[in-house]
Amino acid sequence: MSDDLPDEPETPRLPDPIYLLLERTDVISYMGRGYPPRPGTPCLVLPPEAELTDGAVCVYPELGRPGYTWWVLDSTVYVQDAGTPDEALAGLIPGSVLQHVPDPNPDPQPPLS
Repeated sequence: MSDDLPDEPETPRLPDPIYLLLERTDVISYMGRGYPPRPGTPCLVLPPEAELTDGAVCVYPELGRPGYTWWVLDSTVYVQDAGTPDEALAGLIPGSVLQHVPDPNPDPQPPLS
C-alpha cells in the first residue's frame, strides 16, 4: 500500500487586479461627474507596485464572473459611476489604502494663544 495520497485540490482564488495605462485626458473624460473629485469623499490609493498613475484597474470580486473596471487618476480611484471606493474594493487590490479626498483649501488653523 502506498503512502502517496492524492494532492488536495487547490482552493481557487480570485484573479489579481489588472492595471491598464491610459492617457490622463481620456480618463478625465470617462469620469464624467466624478471629476474633479470632491473633498471629503472616499478614495482608494493604489500601491506603488501597481506602477499606474492614470488609467484603469480591473478587479474580480466573484470567481468565474466578469470583473469591474475603475478609472484611476494620480494612482487613486475616486467616486465614479462604478460606485464609491470602499473596504470591499480595497480588499481586491492588495496594498491599496482607503482614504478621503483632502480639501485643497483647508481652513487655516487658529493661532495658538
